[in-house]
Amino acid sequence: MNFLFIVNIQMEMLFCSTVVGLPFLIPPMLFTGELFKAWTSCSQHLYVYGVLVFEAMATFIGQVSVLSLIAIFGAANTAMITTARKAVTLLLSYLIFTKPLTEQHATGLLLIAMGITMKIFLDDRSNKKALNSSPIASIPKPSEDKELMAQSDYAGEHEERRPLV
Repeated sequence: MNFLFIVNIQMEMLFCSTVVGLPFLIPPMLFTGELFKAWTSCSQHLYVYGVLVFEAMATFIGQVSVLSLIAIFGAANTAMITTARKAVTLLLSYLIFTKPLTEQHATGLLLIAMGITMKIFLDDRSNKKALNSSPIASIPKPSEDKELMAQSDYAGEHEERRPLV
C-alpha cells in the first residue's frame, strides 16, 4: 500500500471527525456562554493561546501515530500497544511519585499484564498453526502445473489464469 495514500486517508479521517464534532460542541458552548468566558479569559492571559496551539499539535501527532499503527499493525495490536503504554505510564507514576499503590491499582495492572500476555501467547500459537496447515502450500505453482501452462496462451479469455509473477 502506498504511504501517501495512508497519510491522505488519515488526514481525511481527522478532518471529518473534527468537522462532524464541531456542531455538537459549539452550540452548547454558545448557549451556556462558556465560549465568551473562555475567549475573554484567554485574551487576558495571552500565553494560553501558545499552550492551546502546542496541545493541538501534540494531539494531532498522537492521533496520526495511532492511525498509522492501526494501518500497519491492525486494530487489535494497536489497542494492545496503547493499553500497555497506559499501564507502563501508570506504573511509572507510582514508582516516581510517592503515591500509595492500592489493591485496586495493583489488580488493574495485573489484569492488563495478563491480558497482554494472553494476546501475545494466542497470536503466537495461531501463527504456528497457520504455518503448519496452510492451504496455500497445497496450491500448485503455475510453473509446476504443465497442463495449465500448455493450455494457457496468455491472451484473450485465458488471461485471468496467467500467473502474476
